[in-house]
Amino acid sequence: MADVYVPPFDHAYLLKTPFYMPGDGDDRWAISLSNNDATLMAAALGVIITISSFLLWNLIRFLGILIAGEGKLSRHAELIAILNSNEPWFAFKELLYFTVRSFRDSNRAPTKADDDTADPKTKLVRTATKTNAESRDDFWYGLVFCLLAFAALSGGITIGVMAPSLAEIGTVAPARPSIVFYPLIPDPSDPAEILQDSGLRAPAMLRALGGVEESQSSLRSRISVEIDSHEPRGEDRVISLEYSYGLSGLEMGLRWGYKLDLAVKGFCITEYEWESEGEEDSDDMDLYNLWNDSNQQSWVLLNDNDITHAPSAAFRLNTDPANNATETSNITYAILIHSAHRSSISEGDDPWYATEPRDDNAPETTAFNPEFWIRRHRPVLSCWEKSTWSYGGRTVDTVWDLKHMPDIKIPQVLLMILETTFGGGPMVFRIGNTAGDSALKSRITSPNGVIDAGRSSVVDDMQRLIIASFLATRNVFVDATLFGVPDRYGNMITGPDGRPREGAGDFVLSSSDIQTFSMTGIVTLMAVFGALVLVNLVISILVFVKRHGGGSGRWTRFQVSGARQLFRPVYEPEG
Repeated sequence: MADVYVPPFDHAYLLKTPFYMPGDGDDRWAISLSNNDATLMAAALGVIITISSFLLWNLIRFLGILIAGEGKLSRHAELIAILNSNEPWFAFKELLYFTVRSFRDSNRAPTKADDDTADPKTKLVRTATKTNAESRDDFWYGLVFCLLAFAALSGGITIGVMAPSLAEIGTVAPARPSIVFYPLIPDPSDPAEILQDSGLRAPAMLRALGGVEESQSSLRSRISVEIDSHEPRGEDRVISLEYSYGLSGLEMGLRWGYKLDLAVKGFCITEYEWESEGEEDSDDMDLYNLWNDSNQQSWVLLNDNDITHAPSAAFRLNTDPANNATETSNITYAILIHSAHRSSISEGDDPWYATEPRDDNAPETTAFNPEFWIRRHRPVLSCWEKSTWSYGGRTVDTVWDLKHMPDIKIPQVLLMILETTFGGGPMVFRIGNTAGDSALKSRITSPNGVIDAGRSSVVDDMQRLIIASFLATRNVFVDATLFGVPDRYGNMITGPDGRPREGAGDFVLSSSDIQTFSMTGIVTLMAVFGALVLVNLVISILVFVKRHGGGSGRWTRFQVSGARQLFRPVYEPEG
């Protein structure tokens, strides 16, 4: 959800507060901690897992001793390995040996030498393996608890290493509602409000443009740009460009965002027919009638002052009433390049940057006198863009219609942000208008007003703007926490009572200073730990009561728990 954007302020998000983290398919119950607290949490989880493995092994030992059976001295001897092993590795080794020996004895018939042996101790021990049936029972008993010991050993190690990292599910935290700011839509008849709005949004647009170079390779699979070029009019090369990309509300950081989708598709072509060649055209300017409409005129100035600056671009929306963003999601716009008579150190043949030898009477540049400048009458880029919004698989006509969907769970206040951001025209248009001189790649690579036309192209400029549009779209809610809270500007997030509207913080921010843990995982682990503690407490009480209750039976095995007690029948003489 972030690329080379500045990290959010540490007061812009909430820590140690349970929240629902946006997920693919459903939101996940989670909690966010600082990196220092996350280290302590991971350590605590590791300790709990280690203690749980000991408690689980204690339960396995208890069951192994309790169901060992009656009358098999060889199996009773193996109880030493289980009862006196506080960890499963020692028990595993001893039980493995016992299992192999029992398997061997189950396939060996007793011999006369076994019965006539002179050693009473050996004779006493071998009474446990006199019959194949008893040895087979011992084999299955040993095999089962050998596998349980190995499972406890390997599982304890694996879970102890992996569980803390598995509980860490991200690096996001919920936004603090009081820090969220988004400017109100300016009055189109008030130039001051329009200027203020542009100034407020400019940093976000510049951040998006700044992230293009680093994100270009990683986003290539997300953004499709297809180029076509031909020359129907000799030297006037026509270039068309078709682009598309898609985003989900999940990528924007929204709760319930996995149901929200945005698909953007656009098309641009160099248009040579909009230039006005009437009397109004002169040596001082190139005049254009956008969409061949004389009421939508634009011009490129050619005076000595303007041509000393690097190329720039003007972005225009079609003022036709049918091109209303509140009524349709298919918007037409145009980009007018101001490159005529701008100086270049190299020749170029791109429609926006085609050059010719520089006039001898051209004004001198501040650095040097280049040999070329860009030809006049450069084509306008005529474009359209269609944004298709859908929620839960159902498509709406415009972004303004999302709030009318009966089952939408995204808060209305966040839908207002989407309306304000995307209801004023294509993101390419908004970035170009707001970024000003930084919109074109050819200009930002020119420190003195002279460009390298041979390395500049309309395709490079548009690809940069399209990638920046993708980044700005994906980070629209991140940007809402980076405005600060300017007191002199209206905030659409604030309700009539002066407090943030309901749901204003229902999105997440990403930062390397945050670690997100699954609350479900933590609660589950604590429940298992509590259950193991309770079971072991019950076992201890039962053993204590049975041990002091008198009589004999299975419970007496816990009374003679020492190895020396179990070996007494073997090594002590009778009487």
